[in-house]
Amino acid sequence: MRKLRSLMYQLFKKTPDAIYFNLNYLRLHGRFCNFSAPKRVSEKIFHRMRYPHPCFSTLADKVAVRNYISERAGEQYLVPFVGVYDTITERQLSRIKEPFVIKANHSAGQVKVVKKPWHTDMFKLACEANQWLSHDYAGLHREKHYRDIKPQLVIEKALLVDGEVPADYKVLVLNNGDEQEVYIQLIAGRFTDIRCQFFTEDWQIAPFNRRGYKPLQGDDLKAPGCLDEMVQVARALSEPFSFCRVDFFVVGERCYVGELTFTPVAGEFVLDPVSADVELGSKIGFPENIDLTKPPRQSIKATAPTAESVSA
Repeated sequence: MRKLRSLMYQLFKKTPDAIYFNLNYLRLHGRFCNFSAPKRVSEKIFHRMRYPHPCFSTLADKVAVRNYISERAGEQYLVPFVGVYDTITERQLSRIKEPFVIKANHSAGQVKVVKKPWHTDMFKLACEANQWLSHDYAGLHREKHYRDIKPQLVIEKALLVDGEVPADYKVLVLNNGDEQEVYIQLIAGRFTDIRCQFFTEDWQIAPFNRRGYKPLQGDDLKAPGCLDEMVQVARALSEPFSFCRVDFFVVGERCYVGELTFTPVAGEFVLDPVSADVELGSKIGFPENIDLTKPPRQSIKATAPTAESVSA
């Protein structure tokens, strides 16, 4: 039975786009995806995966996107850099004496947080990281815009709070051409009791959540001190698009942009209540008219100092 399921999965992965995306959407939502005139959030994300705009490849690249963030928001929102590598060696890693993060620029989930470099097997880490470079992330869920990203390894300074990775705030900006609507998703307890909550931009609990996740509780419900600034940055970075998710790390009163995402979790989510799929979808303009040359309509009122540079 296991071999049969594996064979069926391999056949499914090789089916034409029209079959692949519709069957996957049917599995999640109990209906076929309307690609000709998408209405729901889920449909518009699936449409993006099937018909990505060329700029998505550049802005989903964790290396190339740094220029866009710097020009449109400011260098102070970049995570301090160590370097970019086509391949990495044990010797290069051993030169880094402070906590760092190493990740692939063309995928998600291929990341290691090295809190204690002096206690880390750098040969083993180099071997693992170099294997990431051959991973076909674009083919995993057919997020086609990842296919045009040259695989590289990115090393950044580790942003730690009391020795741990800080909270990850995912700011979703919906743009229908006339106005932007903002929601913030916060996930806590990734390695213990995972919970998820969506908030409005003024930090009220949103009337929807992701199916299968418990809501947040206790201290996790507190708003970050840099909430207003974080929303301003997300608005500026997302303005050219009908939808964009900007991921932030928050350290004290400072916020740093981690990455931009155009097809969150490859559309593998269901909202509760299901009516939110349609309601939020109406706030996402379609078709998109993307123009990256237009400057942001509003300037960012930054309150944080410029990030210090980091050298390997």
